[in-house]
Amino acid sequence: MTQLVCPEFDAFEAALYGVQGKYVLRSRQYRDWRLKMIDLDGAAIMLGKEGASTAYSGTGMPGYFNIFVPLSAQQYTIVNGHAFDADTIGWMSPERMFHIVAERAASWLTVAIAAPLVVRWCQSHADEFDLASLSDNFVCTGRGPVPALRSMIGRILQVERDDSAQLNFPNAAIVVRAELVDKVLRAVLDGNDRSLRYRIVQRHRWILDRALELLNSMPEGPILVDDLCAATGASERTIRNVFHHYLGMSPHRYLMLYRMHRIRSAILNAGPAATVSEICGRFGVWDFGRFAQLYCHYFGVIPSRTLGTRLSVKSS
Repeated sequence: MTQLVCPEFDAFEAALYGVQGKYVLRSRQYRDWRLKMIDLDGAAIMLGKEGASTAYSGTGMPGYFNIFVPLSAQQYTIVNGHAFDADTIGWMSPERMFHIVAERAASWLTVAIAAPLVVRWCQSHADEFDLASLSDNFVCTGRGPVPALRSMIGRILQVERDDSAQLNFPNAAIVVRAELVDKVLRAVLDGNDRSLRYRIVQRHRWILDRALELLNSMPEGPILVDDLCAATGASERTIRNVFHHYLGMSPHRYLMLYRMHRIRSAILNAGPAATVSEICGRFGVWDFGRFAQLYCHYFGVIPSRTLGTRLSVKSS
């Protein structure tokens, strides 16, 4: 088992397996970020404990399917606009965008499964399930299969804690991996009743994906809601509804937080002659006092402290 304790969210974000994306902190961090992972050679279990309430946007890595199961604060978790409970799981297909909002710092588990294992399982169960839905992201609820999946993962974790060598025997690893894949896919497919779950309009998903692509591709400078409207061809009201539905906040607040993260990144990569005022000015900040208060609220230090620490590290 691999275990990490990360004082900052950046290291935690970089260590995630099977997905790639970005965190936006929705509150000030108040604890370390913790990650445990068991790699079963093609299927990996991750247990994460976040240090703040967050909004995470990302995609499944090429060649990997993922499930997401919140372990705490389920009622404060929203995935692709769907509220969760203890029996709800999210399914993420490779290279498909997804969005997870945790209104409180949460713990969760994920299972990443290599595509060949999913394909092999599907070939053996083509007469039991409608497998076409696995190619897209969705959220489902299974009152029987989900607890069974949790129970099995709990057993794997217990065995790993008590005698990790048991999982290292080749034949044992093959069996536990096969059983885990079976439990995951049965939980996903048994709970994927499209007649009972709310389907988000495809255009709204495209609007959000396009808006975030714009943010990631724009050079330094101010970004306004009008820019998002122009890039997506959507009205401000539609943009507002989409951001609230998927990310749990208004586009104005998201842009403010996104800009703050970009400024933090620019400060961390600043040269010796850089100043906080100059960096903030490049991103359209005009009220430095208000910005410094917000920055301190979310990151725990004032911007000049971040710059000073960064420059002292570079010079040492």
